[in-house]
Amino acid sequence: MSATLLVRVWTMRVGGLDEGATAPWRDMLDDAERQRAERFVFARNRIEFIAAHALLRAALASAFGAPTEAWHFVAGAHGKPAARVGGAPALLSFNLSHTTGMVGLAASAGSDREIGFDLENLARNIDLKVANRYFTPQEVAWLAALPEAERPRGFLRLWTLKEAFIKATGKGLTQDLASFWFVPSPPQIHFTPQLAGDAADWRFEQRILDGAFVAAFGIRHRGPIAVRWTAVDPISLCRDGLCS
Repeated sequence: MSATLLVRVWTMRVGGLDEGATAPWRDMLDDAERQRAERFVFARNRIEFIAAHALLRAALASAFGAPTEAWHFVAGAHGKPAARVGGAPALLSFNLSHTTGMVGLAASAGSDREIGFDLENLARNIDLKVANRYFTPQEVAWLAALPEAERPRGFLRLWTLKEAFIKATGKGLTQDLASFWFVPSPPQIHFTPQLAGDAADWRFEQRILDGAFVAAFGIRHRGPIAVRWTAVDPISLCRDGLCS
């Protein structure tokens, strides 16, 4: 029997933070990250970006040992970043996400793993008329079967699962969203003949966080997984990892 793979997920609420609160975290970022942060027009976007990348460095330092300043990130063909330490590829895989009010990431040991993570704020305004554009007939039918008041949340449950998959593969929205579909309860992917994937190769998990956010991750792994979710207090975030 194959060993259980540990997947770690960290999330951090940032809705009440101002730029003064995130200022100390800027020193955790490299020059390229700081320059990217400065390009955002709105303060909320700068706060989320800085918080997300500070959490990423602190979480990886805490879980995998290298200090926060040792980490560097390079983008792949479709923009998905990979971690490097001391100029060499890190023996881990991760994926980062942020939404209004929360940032987070999922990570696991092993380089080049296909892992994806997505967050959405449940207060996001949803136009259900676009469901046919993004979802397959099976997903649209599942959504339509929900009580009307539950459909916006159902939309985001489907959306985060689909995002987790396309972020895991690294293809992003270049992946045809009609080539796969989900049953959300419990999360299970299905493939059309067009994509010809094997659902047994994938593991997904989804949670509602604080009654206000939905999070989903996916990983290509045929064996068992164990998932450790950690909610990080912004006050505990420091340069040397996740301080208590």
